[in-house]
Amino acid sequence: MQNKIISIGHKNPDTDSVLSAILVSRFGKKIFGFGIEAVVADDINNETKFVLDFLKLKKPRLLKKIKNESVVLVDTTEPKQIIDGLTEDNLMAVIDHHNLGGLKSSKPIYTHIEPIGCTGSVIYKILQEKNIKIDKISAILMIVCILSDTLNFNSPTATIDDKKILKELNRIAKLDIKKFVSELFTAKSSLKGISVDDIISKDYKQFDMGKYKVGIGVWEITDPETVNIQKNKIIPALIKKKRGEKMDYIFFATVDIMKNNSYLYIIGDEENILSKKVFSGKSKDSIMFLKGVISRKKQLVPVLMKELGK
Repeated sequence: MQNKIISIGHKNPDTDSVLSAILVSRFGKKIFGFGIEAVVADDINNETKFVLDFLKLKKPRLLKKIKNESVVLVDTTEPKQIIDGLTEDNLMAVIDHHNLGGLKSSKPIYTHIEPIGCTGSVIYKILQEKNIKIDKISAILMIVCILSDTLNFNSPTATIDDKKILKELNRIAKLDIKKFVSELFTAKSSLKGISVDDIISKDYKQFDMGKYKVGIGVWEITDPETVNIQKNKIIPALIKKKRGEKMDYIFFATVDIMKNNSYLYIIGDEENILSKKVFSGKSKDSIMFLKGVISRKKQLVPVLMKELGK
């Protein structure tokens, strides 16, 4: 009997990660020849909830550990970010838009990775290559992946391909993009039901950088001050998280998605020394202002990796 096949993104999933897993599930039979269930490794954020409610779609099942399932992995190849229990034997496919993070497989697997704005765009390309028709709901899901992950094309991760793809998808979806992105980012910024631990953990990823373990969390918001006023609670929570996870460094940034800047939290001497060495921002009261920095993938991780991976 064949193992159950699931599609899943990284831990602490962002919207692109969840919706990409759903898209793989919707097109599983046409892409791979068999049915696939979309699941999530952690609870979803308010932006993702907004999209699922908007489209009247059911939230994917929560799965904390792989048992006998075969896995189509989306939106990451970093072992530190992957659901517990995933092995070389049960990995069957990878669809992603990040750097190679060190995954291994015991057999040949399907892989499609491209340096574009989101995994949703990669899935669009797969569907085009296979001449698979895209329905309206799936078109909207891919549009959301693009808008969310590229911050409406303000992130340096956005490419010309993403812009072309969104234009083609909206021929099907027929959305008022300006109105829709406003509603999407209002949901992205919502602090409703969000604790300080949620703020630092909802979009948090771990990285191996040379001999160092580094945690980086971000919170994308239209008004960063609504988060920054909680600094006296956030910094102790980050210190606790760093100790609990035995990180060598931990960073957290509130990302201003309207003005395209970030506020990087500096929680201790190690982070202070490192951030002054690799970033050009000015620090005040344990926060470093980073002008024009909004991408963890393109602007935070590479400079830290370059320094720590020596």
